[in-house]
Amino acid sequence: MTSTLQRTLYNSTYRPRLNLSLSQFSRPNLYCSSSIHFFQSPPRAMPTYPGSCYCRDIEYELSLASPDDARTSLCHCKSCKKAFGTNYGLTAKIPKDALRLIKGAPKEHVADNGSGSLIHREFCSNCGSFICEYGDAVKDQFRYLCVGSLDDPEALPPKGEFFCSSRANWMPEIPGRSSMSFSAMCMVANELRRIS
Repeated sequence: MTSTLQRTLYNSTYRPRLNLSLSQFSRPNLYCSSSIHFFQSPPRAMPTYPGSCYCRDIEYELSLASPDDARTSLCHCKSCKKAFGTNYGLTAKIPKDALRLIKGAPKEHVADNGSGSLIHREFCSNCGSFICEYGDAVKDQFRYLCVGSLDDPEALPPKGEFFCSSRANWMPEIPGRSSMSFSAMCMVANELRRIS
């Protein structure tokens, strides 16, 4: 037994949709399931984060479903300090396919990172701006994007720090962020590999 309100809602809401003309099916936001027609929202575009080198000879676009898909962290290792020319490196680990070059082509420098692994660093050959880096082991999967090259670097705030024992004495920890020594990081990574 249905109430008068339920019958009214059914008659006013669903019945008119049963009588849609075929010309309305050409609209992209309409699809048909059996004899009832539903309206769906157009798919949401993935947020994009533009960036470039200092002289704008290189421009790129980063596409992430969410800012949480980027693992942004500070690294206090000697290699990052030298590469960035400051007391830490600030990168966001992103899927390789999320980064799309729009203009220009970076120059690449490949060298041992101090532990026997090769690291690739990409930068602008005109102004020298550091764009991204990646190791041989992850070159087909990830990029470590230099956060300062984003047009809005605050879009991807740091979530952690590495090599904290090498942090400059004057630099405080990032409040509320995880800090991990390299040996602890390796132990966690090995444990994750073991259980997966």
